Amino acid sequence: MAGAAHQVKRIVVGVDGSVQAHHALQWAIDLARPLRAEIIATFVFHLPAHAYDSYGFTSPLLFEDDWRGELTSQFQQDWCAPLKDSGVRYRTLVVDGQPAAAICEVAEREKAGLIVVGRRGRGGFAELLLGSVSQALTHHARLPVVVISPAPAA
Repeated sequence: MAGAAHQVKRIVVGVDGSVQAHHALQWAIDLARPLRAEIIATFVFHLPAHAYDSYGFTSPLLFEDDWRGELTSQFQQDWCAPLKDSGVRYRTLVVDGQPAAAICEVAEREKAGLIVVGRRGRGGFAELLLGSVSQALTHHARLPVVVISPAPAA
């Protein structure tokens, strides 16, 4: 593994403002430091095109123009704050798409050596219904994926 670790020059980290993503980002920072790797913090906008009402009818979702800018700013300023004082080289990217596919595309385009994401820990039926970004990444990514599990309840 030591040989493989030296090849990791870029680490893509999925960042979405969750506690799990924060833990994944911190883990990636701790790994990137000794490797002198660059972190590419990636936030994926994945918005449904339509909303369903209680009768099953759909209507297009409309968002205020400044909403995307505000969320991007929150990503760069707040969610990626641990990167600022880490001493690690980093970039932030905001992309559109389905989260797992978009993260894979970023990793391939950037020639990353590793993807790091947090695991929400839904499990069971909720995960079956809602899907899992971490699970999709482990099945479809063409490079190693590290999934940081939530801390066990005390």
